[in-house]
Amino acid sequence: MLRNSIAQFLVFLSISLSLFSQDYKFRHITTVDGLSHNEVRKIVKDTEGYLWFGTQNGLNRFDGYRFEIFKHIPEDSTTIVGDKIYALNTSKGKLWVGTTNGLCIINTKSLKVVATPEIFSLITNEVLQLYNDGLSMWVCTGAKNYRVDLETLSVRTCLDRYKIVCVSKGLGGHFWIGTNKGLLKYNGQTDTIIKSYDLGEFNGHKLNQIVTNDYGEIWITIGDKLFRYQSERDRFIPIYESRSLNAIAENEEGLLFVGSYGNGLIVYRRDLGNFSTMVSNPEKINSLSSNDVYDVFVDNENILWVGTQEGLDYYDFTRDRFKSLLHVPGKNNSLRNSFVQSICGISKDTLWVGTREGVDEVVFTNDYLEASINPVESRVTKLGVLKNKYIGCIYQDSKNRIWIGTAADGLFLFKKEAKRLYNYTNRGDHASSISGNAINTILEDNHGRMWFGTNKGLSLLNEKENSVNTFENFTYFINKGKREDIKDVFTVFQDSKDRIWIGMYTRGVALLQETDETRSFIGFRHDNSNPKTLSDDEVFVAFEDSKQRMWFGTSKGGINILREDTTNIDVVSNYFFDSYTEKDGLSDNEVNAILEDSLGYLWIATNKGISKFDASGEHFFNYTTYDGVLKGKFRKNARWKAPDGTIFFGGTAGINYFNPIKINTNKVIPSPRFSRFKIDNETVKVGQEFDGSIIMDSPLESGVQITLPFKDNRFEVEFTALSYASAFRNKYLYKLEGIDSLWHEVSGENPQASYSLLPSGKYRLYVKVSNNDDVWNDTPIYLDIYVKSDVLNSVAFKLSMAVLLLFLIVLILFKRRNNNNRQKVKKAKSNDLEMDLDVKEKIAELEAMMKSEKLYLDPDLRLNKLADRIDISANYLSTLLNDYVGENFYDYINYYRVEEVKKRLLDPVYQNQTISSIGGDCGFNSKSAFNRIFKNFTGKTPSQYQKQASRV
Repeated sequence: MLRNSIAQFLVFLSISLSLFSQDYKFRHITTVDGLSHNEVRKIVKDTEGYLWFGTQNGLNRFDGYRFEIFKHIPEDSTTIVGDKIYALNTSKGKLWVGTTNGLCIINTKSLKVVATPEIFSLITNEVLQLYNDGLSMWVCTGAKNYRVDLETLSVRTCLDRYKIVCVSKGLGGHFWIGTNKGLLKYNGQTDTIIKSYDLGEFNGHKLNQIVTNDYGEIWITIGDKLFRYQSERDRFIPIYESRSLNAIAENEEGLLFVGSYGNGLIVYRRDLGNFSTMVSNPEKINSLSSNDVYDVFVDNENILWVGTQEGLDYYDFTRDRFKSLLHVPGKNNSLRNSFVQSICGISKDTLWVGTREGVDEVVFTNDYLEASINPVESRVTKLGVLKNKYIGCIYQDSKNRIWIGTAADGLFLFKKEAKRLYNYTNRGDHASSISGNAINTILEDNHGRMWFGTNKGLSLLNEKENSVNTFENFTYFINKGKREDIKDVFTVFQDSKDRIWIGMYTRGVALLQETDETRSFIGFRHDNSNPKTLSDDEVFVAFEDSKQRMWFGTSKGGINILREDTTNIDVVSNYFFDSYTEKDGLSDNEVNAILEDSLGYLWIATNKGISKFDASGEHFFNYTTYDGVLKGKFRKNARWKAPDGTIFFGGTAGINYFNPIKINTNKVIPSPRFSRFKIDNETVKVGQEFDGSIIMDSPLESGVQITLPFKDNRFEVEFTALSYASAFRNKYLYKLEGIDSLWHEVSGENPQASYSLLPSGKYRLYVKVSNNDDVWNDTPIYLDIYVKSDVLNSVAFKLSMAVLLLFLIVLILFKRRNNNNRQKVKKAKSNDLEMDLDVKEKIAELEAMMKSEKLYLDPDLRLNKLADRIDISANYLSTLLNDYVGENFYDYINYYRVEEVKKRLLDPVYQNQTISSIGGDCGFNSKSAFNRIFKNFTGKTPSQYQKQASRV
């Protein structure tokens, strides 16, 4: 009976699986990006905030940008005990590393292997499981099981008759332990087994797992089954089956992720009660790297990390925040064309979408998770006349009539109930016909009148019940004694004060003035001499927010807000404008649509993405393709806001839609850290000497003092936010107190600061950071920089020597003063000449050597090594480069490397070599550094440079 019930349940799950799937766009990290090996078996995050990845060939620490790799070196007790990592766990300040050769511990601040008691030498078997219970670390090997005290590191054995595979602690304080003899419920205080459950044999090599959560749930993977605990009946029931299930993780939304060795990643969604599977698909770049999953981990920023057979995958739930409707060639249930010009809500869940090739109807279900898309003519045959027409705008009026404006075929009216279609076009010989055949915008005002903006003017519909409708057209007006044309009208908008505004291409804004008998217009244009005028005359968008503020979107001047001075007698002078552009943080100055959310934020569609604008704080936050925004620009007024607040923006690549209140934001405050301190691009290690002085005598962290000899009065320092959600969108501010009066800002593309030629003295370098969603840390981190004085070059020394020299000259050479002075002048000139010749010779020698021997191809080339090659001191070489060549050592070497890369990118000899390997062969020791430095020198990425140069 039980077996039949289970079988029926699994069939139900397989049906549910086909009904629900969520397409996660995974990003990938492999050895190309610095990972030591592509087979990633374990993932943890330490108490400092760094991620650690255990692989089949080494241990990796990751700060969001860079990897630090740890490997075993034979006969070196300061290295990890083995390179094949099977288990990882953390405690305060420590990383516990289980390998095929035993156990070791790393201090997560100093990154040194912790000296452990001799009893650790007994733990030489492969470590299959590490579990932190708060007081001790469970260390489970193939032979014995140990509990190691987290503070004293004292070791004791436990459950000697069992091979422990996995451990977890439940809500009642009891341990659940998977062993070779089944599942145990265990009292850790009394070291007694409370109960055994016959679920089969747990296998450490198959990565079986037990996970408990705050709901009181217990989940177990064993073999091919996923079990869940039924507390009311004190039993475990199988609820899902797949190949070799192993790791389990849960995110903050309650999604459960289960790894499978063979079937990818299983996702359980509680609200639907459904399972779905995500697998590797070679045709989809953002699918899983491999169907063989070893570990699954969700960090405190809600990022899902997946260790696979072929690399590390991650999915950031704060990315891909914008859903999309696309045109997929040859596929039903997709837009007929990717170019969307208009969007109109016909009912609560139904949109009509105007494209370059006609109108589509989109019907949403399941809270906008699913959409059915069909051409409107498939539902109403008469609408077939719209097929292949360029649709400019769609509008549904208060009478449920649908008006459709085209780019060349005039205006169409569709009466839904009667299913009748009418067409209005401009007929040059009829003044009462509509003003133009390109209909750009439609408005029904508060009096029920219909207005149409066309390429030739503004038209007002005169409706007659029993005769042909006519139009009253406005093609010009008189403004300050001058004729102003009305044409290319792209927006007609009525505000809460019943004012009607029209926005025109190249003609600014006009405001309709109405009395019972007359209609006139006031025009507003851009004036270079008056900053309170419109910022641009190409006005495509008009919008009023909930605070009754009027906004105008322009083609080149960003957004404009209307200001009103009611104390002025002159009506025209009552109005003036303030603008917001790219300089203020707007993503682009071409504004195509504006809508407002329920919290009062404006959402602005531009040519470079979507901007969220807090008008009260005058702050922009920009979203790009990184967040799921479609490529290509948005179209003029292709926007709609649904009753539930969902916003739609249409553009040249389809439609983006999102509900602002449901957008995932990263609220985790970043934890800034200093990553590396460098001199001449060489990382300085603790205790390392430069010119006879120790630069830093403790691990690099906030508050550490750095001591620089005067000869090495330059440095670069790299930092990180330890915020992994879209890490390249993190922002950094730094300031060297004593040198800088203002903060410098850099992005996550290049998180570092550099200084050179620092005078002797004491300085403090401050750094503060924000995460990808503009959440900043409260307190900056800092380094104290002390540059030693150069005694030989100090003012006091020079003054003393000058006085002494003067005294000697007066005392000894007084009588021969004139002769000696002439000799000194001659000798000084000779010395200057010799120095000039020496400098020129050394620079020429250096240039010749760089070109002939290509020393820059050596990725380990340092200032000292190069100085030795031309037989001068490192300090003298640094002076030559800075004072005579005008570049520091780092920029000088990288210039040659970039030039060499440029040659090879265009050389057919290297056409079968990847761009990354070319960079490595030319001296760059990391992919990220290569891309960053190449772009700094050329303004383009290597691939962009290659493509552009190939077309020339």
